[in-house]
Amino acid sequence: MPTLPAMPVFSRADLRAHGWSDSATWRAVRGGRLLRLRHDQFTLAPTQPRDAAVAAARACAGSVISHRSAAVVHGLPLLGPPPRRPDLTVEPRGTGDVPAALLHRATLPNGDVVTVDGACLTSVARTVVDLARTVPAAAAVVAADNALQRRLTTPLEIVEVVDACARWPGIRRARAALRQVDGRSESPLESLSRLVVARLDLPRPQLQVRIRDARGWVVARTDFYWDDVGAAGEADGRAKYTDREVLTREKRRQEELEDLGVSIARWGWLDTRTPELLAARVRNARERGRRRDASGFSRGWEVELTAPLTLPL
Repeated sequence: MPTLPAMPVFSRADLRAHGWSDSATWRAVRGGRLLRLRHDQFTLAPTQPRDAAVAAARACAGSVISHRSAAVVHGLPLLGPPPRRPDLTVEPRGTGDVPAALLHRATLPNGDVVTVDGACLTSVARTVVDLARTVPAAAAVVAADNALQRRLTTPLEIVEVVDACARWPGIRRARAALRQVDGRSESPLESLSRLVVARLDLPRPQLQVRIRDARGWVVARTDFYWDDVGAAGEADGRAKYTDREVLTREKRRQEELEDLGVSIARWGWLDTRTPELLAARVRNARERGRRRDASGFSRGWEVELTAPLTLPL
């Protein structure tokens, strides 16, 4: 029975020496068991996108993991599945075809390249800008928000890369996307919800607002808050609560907000795909808050705002 060579990368000759016919090799490539890195270079197909990117980069001398694959290695969220073929950036000349990768040809400044697990990849700031140049704006904003929220990079570092790429393809769309970034959003759903709300005919909310009761105790920190009507918005990324303790804590939190008089809108991923449903939830919460204030109700809470974490573009 054929066995695999005891090496990370092997040739067809290596495979033949271990009992593989050429037809068996190509069947394994088509079936996803083997990954063809270059003309005569193969490896056991990685099961994780991160490993596939590292393997492809190691097989392509001088390449740098970039774009969506760099986002995967850095742990930045992507809207949609990871790339089927890893993104690699190579010098404009001198590198041939790499079947296992999608090549981007460019000369990267040394400061835009870091090393992880022995493979070179673009820095977080460079990755954010490359995404903003090449993927839909919403996907770029989600990744950039996450990078800032986790302190993986800074607004200044991202702006410096944008300025250095002033003549690069897609930089105008990158600027437009990155102007919408705010690192206060703590999840991809919050980022996407913020973009959806911005497109709707709704007032702009404050983000990550702490709500304190009359004693000064923090009752909750809300994802979104509209102070003009005392309404909060919660982007709930969990399809359901499976942990009873989490469910109880979340229910108590909402009850405490409602006891104060705060009107609440909740939504999930499906609502962002149908913006009119999300808008209806927010408008209903705002209308409840408006009626409450009109009744002479005295708000029993105070709010504490957090500073924006945006890009000066």
